[in-house]
Amino acid sequence: MFRALDFIKPDAFIIENVAGLERGKTRHYFLDLLHVLEDVLGYKVKAQALNAANYGVPQQRHRMFIVGLRQGQFKFPRRTHGPGRSKPWRTAGEVLTDEPVGAPNPSIVTYAKNPDLRPSPYDGLLFNGGGRPINLNAPARTILASAGGNKTPFIDTLGVVPEYHASLWDAERGKPREGYKDAIRVGLVPGARRITVAESAALQTFPEGMEFEGRRSSQYTQVGNAVPPKLATAVGRAVRAALLATTSR
Repeated sequence: MFRALDFIKPDAFIIENVAGLERGKTRHYFLDLLHVLEDVLGYKVKAQALNAANYGVPQQRHRMFIVGLRQGQFKFPRRTHGPGRSKPWRTAGEVLTDEPVGAPNPSIVTYAKNPDLRPSPYDGLLFNGGGRPINLNAPARTILASAGGNKTPFIDTLGVVPEYHASLWDAERGKPREGYKDAIRVGLVPGARRITVAESAALQTFPEGMEFEGRRSSQYTQVGNAVPPKLATAVGRAVRAALLATTSR
């Protein structure tokens, strides 16, 4: 990308990556990026981690944005949704229902033999694979590029998850309920279904009917690797406003 910026010399650029880029072992790399963009390529650079849920995306997705302008001042867009804003966070239930949209995902959901219990029924690892249940009353977790199989989140259409979690929670405190061990032996979680590619795309705010190519696993990867369009729009409009302010002077 540095070579492209140096060759094309655009008036502005947007870089997007994982939010953790500025922390821990990769922080030196992050600071080196800013150094090259500012001191070598000559851009005025701003970097900030944004949560997609704050911009109307029904998903908690934290990503790092690095924006550079040759002239003018860039300001990241203000949050439009969530605590302290006029609009609440959008919930997963606003775009997902019990009935699947698009081709069903055949991956099954079973009870974990050694569940990892947390205070919330939607946290921890109570089921097989990394695909956890989706709380339809809150924004979904980050949609991952590794979805497609057992890492695909699932919808609990029969309300089994909270009841099962309560059984495990009581057992941890010496008050085991009848049935939860039997559930593990049965295996399949009744009423649980993995979300489809189309539903993953809806959680990302892709337009309805958007088509993705290739094998199903590749389609999940395309969706999970993408910047949510609503978030991309917010950042893009902020860059456009900065460029227009520069040319109007």
